[in-house]
Amino acid sequence: MAIKIFVEGIADIKFLKDYISYLYNIKLTDEDLIDSKGWTKIESQNSEGEAIRNTMQHNSDNDGTNLLIFDADENYQERYDKISEWKEKLNLEFDIFLWPNDSETGDLEVTLENIINKNNAPIFDCWSNYEDCLTSKTITGREKPLTVPARKTKIYGYLEALLGESKSQKKLIKELNRDYKKTEFWNLDSEYLNPLKEFLDKYFI
Repeated sequence: MAIKIFVEGIADIKFLKDYISYLYNIKLTDEDLIDSKGWTKIESQNSEGEAIRNTMQHNSDNDGTNLLIFDADENYQERYDKISEWKEKLNLEFDIFLWPNDSETGDLEVTLENIINKNNAPIFDCWSNYEDCLTSKTITGREKPLTVPARKTKIYGYLEALLGESKSQKKLIKELNRDYKKTEFWNLDSEYLNPLKEFLDKYFI
């Protein structure tokens, strides 16, 4: 039975490839993990949205299983309800998991923040100080407050602090090249991942 996992981007694909390989010793391909480019794209009436819907329907028609793993963003229940309504309206078949833990607001980056190797926690302490500093400063002639960097930047900064300055090391910071099985940086046995593991166990055990 074919399992296709629909996600929002490259970062999700790389993390799920590593996590599923780690848990079940299963190597997923790019045909198994599909980058939908996000909720706005997948629900749109353009060709990209239609292609995703057709892929889902074709997999269901061939007795395959579809999983949709998206960000909850700012409101978990609202995002879950919208996806469920869209699913019912188009008569599609898929199961839903929303980052970070299928119950709270947030995204993949919140998950990643919670599964770092705890030895590296001081890096995030520094980052918190940086964010606090930005919110407390004003710039002459600027009316708007300074922008606090996005969580993607925080994860990038976390790895950059650990991976040194060589070009080859810098490449490992990029989403596509990260190794989430590297215990120096990440803990794939973290209890924070239990909701995701329970979700995936239904399909991969």
